[in-house]
Amino acid sequence: MINYRLSREYFFYSIMTILIISLITCTYQKKREKADTLKNNSLEENLVLIHGLTNKHPWSEKFLDKTLSIWGAKNVFVVYTNSSEITYEKIINSKIMLYCGADNKKAGDKSIEEQSELLQKKIQILQEAKNLKKKFYIIAHSMGGLVARRYIYKYPDVVKGLVTLGTPHHGSPLADSFKWVGFFIGATDAIDNLRPSFLKEFNEKFPIKSSPLAENGKIYTIRGDCDGKDCFGWGGELLLGWTFITQTTNKDNDGLVPFDSAIIEGAIHIWDFPDFDHFDLVQEPSVAEKASEYLINYETIHRMNR
Repeated sequence: MINYRLSREYFFYSIMTILIISLITCTYQKKREKADTLKNNSLEENLVLIHGLTNKHPWSEKFLDKTLSIWGAKNVFVVYTNSSEITYEKIINSKIMLYCGADNKKAGDKSIEEQSELLQKKIQILQEAKNLKKKFYIIAHSMGGLVARRYIYKYPDVVKGLVTLGTPHHGSPLADSFKWVGFFIGATDAIDNLRPSFLKEFNEKFPIKSSPLAENGKIYTIRGDCDGKDCFGWGGELLLGWTFITQTTNKDNDGLVPFDSAIIEGAIHIWDFPDFDHFDLVQEPSVAEKASEYLINYETIHRMNR
């Protein structure tokens, strides 16, 4: 009787062990397949990064390193929407990142229309000098998302997919109440284009659903959300912005952009980062990873996650 009970318990635990090992192996295999999908695609695709208003919130090295690890060396291009047409390379963890334009605060200080034309000039330069392909993907932060949307309409069948990070698709109340700031930072036209009334007309002229992307591409949105004590930015501007938006609209926000303005009908909202402010969206590598996953192979990744 004792031997029978021991045998039964041994059999039970053996089966459970086999099931657990099988589950772990299956999960690991899915993660490897997902990683291989990103790796394989990185050999074929190009990514362009577009900054936001006056380049006040620059891409962090950690963010850039993550894009390179996914897309591959020489496959990621950083564009600055200013008059500079200089091209250069930087080494990040032994991988080459490609640039066009001077990394300064004059980047992103013009209207959406002017920046979209500057973007096109930089794209042409990179295609001629740095082998940027004719069709590519974009990750754009803040106002850069609006520039990318306008670019897609002006140059159809070029952008294969776009992810916007904290982009004020419906504007920000800060642009109405602090228009004078644009004068002091030399970005009057840019600030004007971030007003809710301007973006209402912009969205009517250039709706997401009709965006002429290449190869049936999609537009995706990612947004952040922060509490006052967690917002600061490069000079305390996010703390001030969060306080103003919260008190005047009673809406959640990332320090500059109201929560409901960072999404828009027709785009696929893929992720909220509840502990990230507007600046964190270009600092944290997890944001780069999430955006890249959806751009590279949306259907494959979602099938794996079911």
